[in-house]
Amino acid sequence: MANVPWAEVCEIFQAALALSRVELHKNPEKEPYKSKYSARALLEEVKALLGPAPEDEDERPEAEDGPGAGDHALGLPAEVVEPEGPVAQRAVRLAVIEFHLGVNHIDTEELSAGEEHLVKCLRLLRRYRLSHDCISLCIQAQNNLGILWSEREEIETAQAYLESSEALYNQYMKEVGSPPLDPTECFLPEEEKLTEQERSKRFEKVYTHNLYYLAQVYQHLEMFEKAAHYCHSTLKRQLEHNAYHPIEWAINAATLSQFYINKLCFMEARHCLSAANVIFGQTGKISATEDRQHRRA
Repeated sequence: MANVPWAEVCEIFQAALALSRVELHKNPEKEPYKSKYSARALLEEVKALLGPAPEDEDERPEAEDGPGAGDHALGLPAEVVEPEGPVAQRAVRLAVIEFHLGVNHIDTEELSAGEEHLVKCLRLLRRYRLSHDCISLCIQAQNNLGILWSEREEIETAQAYLESSEALYNQYMKEVGSPPLDPTECFLPEEEKLTEQERSKRFEKVYTHNLYYLAQVYQHLEMFEKAAHYCHSTLKRQLEHNAYHPIEWAINAATLSQFYINKLCFMEARHCLSAANVIFGQTGKISATEDRQHRRA
């Protein structure tokens, strides 16, 4: 890394995150992506300061990273490998930058470039994907690729990425279980690292997003039983974690009730409609805890 104090590198990264969160309507009308482009420039600056990616990871053929590679779409490691040492640490930090660059390009409607960065993120994490430091970032990258391919109407490719995320979550919880590092913590000093409770909250939110996207994919594939199951799981988890937008939650619950009505499951349908009515009543009384709940994590 260039002779720049690590604290300064972290400040640049945090500034990029802040710019990324600026709502589009706050930008000039003729430059709706101005803040996104400014954030991208800062992310590229951090990437340059970190230096080139480790050769053994960066030079892997892209074909190895596509859906169908390995055991579960993108492959699962046989064992947990923690990123130890400066080379591994740099790979993880670069993966965080590649992820944010990918989301940035997608947000500015540059999908091919976004895909390239997200795939590169996964490539850098391949060896460590099941580790405490990398599992959340890996799942988020795959979730975003799932959304991207779904928007391209390549539903089976989206399904592969999203099912891989689900498999990773389940394997991690079975073999490790402790709340993993949030990707942003790679650029935080030790004293500012998140609590175990906050880490768990963020990780469970990532998994809830995964279930929501899977519900949509199964709906597209006309796998209606599965879609209903994942929709129900999503709604339940959103309530448990107090992470939902009342109007959106109520609409989804009411939509789910129609599935149960068609299956002649009237008690379940009634329960969904009653819950939708209760949650809808919260509109205007509480702040939206997830203003963009079903967008990219």
